[in-house]
Amino acid sequence: MNKIYAFLAVWMLIILLPASELIAQRITYEYLRVRDRQPTVFFDQLVVPDTTQNGMTLVTAFRMENNFLSFRRLRESQGDEQMRRFYSEASVQVSIRKRGSEASGSDQPPSAITRSWNETVYAETYEQTQSSTTFLQNLLTTSLEPGTYRVESTARSNNRTRRGVSPSLRIPDAGDSDIAFLYFLDQPDLPEPPFTAPLMNMGNNVFFGRDHQLLVWVPSPDEEADYSIEIHKVRISRQDTTVQDQMMDHSIKTDNLLRGYIQDIRMSEDRPHISLETFKHGSSDTGAFYLLTVPNSTFENAHYRIRVVKTDSEGNSEVIARRTYQSLWLDMPVSLLNLDVAINMMRFIMDDDQHRELRRGNRQQREERFRRFWAERDPTPDNEYNELMVEYFRRIDYAFDNFTTPQNPGYDSDQGRVYIRHGEPDRRERTFPPNQPAREVWFYGDRSFVFEATTGFGDYRLVERR
Repeated sequence: MNKIYAFLAVWMLIILLPASELIAQRITYEYLRVRDRQPTVFFDQLVVPDTTQNGMTLVTAFRMENNFLSFRRLRESQGDEQMRRFYSEASVQVSIRKRGSEASGSDQPPSAITRSWNETVYAETYEQTQSSTTFLQNLLTTSLEPGTYRVESTARSNNRTRRGVSPSLRIPDAGDSDIAFLYFLDQPDLPEPPFTAPLMNMGNNVFFGRDHQLLVWVPSPDEEADYSIEIHKVRISRQDTTVQDQMMDHSIKTDNLLRGYIQDIRMSEDRPHISLETFKHGSSDTGAFYLLTVPNSTFENAHYRIRVVKTDSEGNSEVIARRTYQSLWLDMPVSLLNLDVAINMMRFIMDDDQHRELRRGNRQQREERFRRFWAERDPTPDNEYNELMVEYFRRIDYAFDNFTTPQNPGYDSDQGRVYIRHGEPDRRERTFPPNQPAREVWFYGDRSFVFEATTGFGDYRLVERR
């Protein structure tokens, strides 16, 4: 790994340039790789109605990537052996403050409610400590009276800190019929009520390429009203949010709502789960749920807006719940973070004329040709996730990780190019002939490639095809 960091150190200079110079620089794979190493912490603020007390509970669920945690080496004696492990101390603090004149009648600023959590976590290998797809999850709960609150969540691990702020979180009265609540469930199939199901717990994100369930809770459903769920693709900029394609428009009759309540949200199997209980028919007239499968596997990795709309008997409509979220591709191959970098990396599987044609035109034209190229080769065209494209660009990442030397990025090495085109060899053999450079042979069925070392720093050149 040290040779990769040495190579990336050169590219770190790009990040240190002034903004005007950085814009002028051509975005490269190496720049994206450095940017992609920034770890993520997700905070999710969930309002849970407490139908037994006519109150509300705020649940702050959080998820930290392993590579955010600052791991240290730990040595433990076990008999005559030294067992090497890694540990990290992690903490989360949630500060909740009621906003404005709602907080109190005095001139003094309202006092904050604080909730804290801390834990020591362990990993067995260095690779686990660097993982961006392994998470530490938990939650904190607070009972709140109706009002508008500012919620600040802070995660720490030694000298690393991440903050999330909800500047205007509304806690309604439990009997307010003009408010509904949305929960994303991380499972592909509809659960049979009553149930306990895992929450997505990804902040305002869902997993790209996977279907999930949407749970809607309506506190006091109107028997004369109809409800609908709308999902639109949106484009978010600094100026505004532009509504684009409609992805779903699902109508709900009141008769299809399921009477029930949220029993609790709790940790189970090291992640937050939500438990739904149901009322026997006719035993209660408060609180109802609706479950819907969102076909997110057919959605692009983009931003979306979901709204629940209530239409009364006179045709008047109002939005009673809304949320903007992203279909997030957590382990996206690095090249796909930038269209031009992705197109540049396709030079390994096409001739110069084809590659020149792919690079021609404005961004929209280049993107259309890029998408068309991979769509024509998509083994599962019904889903947005293209396994063949993903495999190709993951090979680029593997080549960079494993064949980079101080002189050359891994994807431009002979071994990297063979790996990109042919994938993982069936087997590899390395020999050290006397008074000759080391040799490595990669076998693919009845074909093989012979590489010869050119330096002592991992550089190999292709010398023979068999």
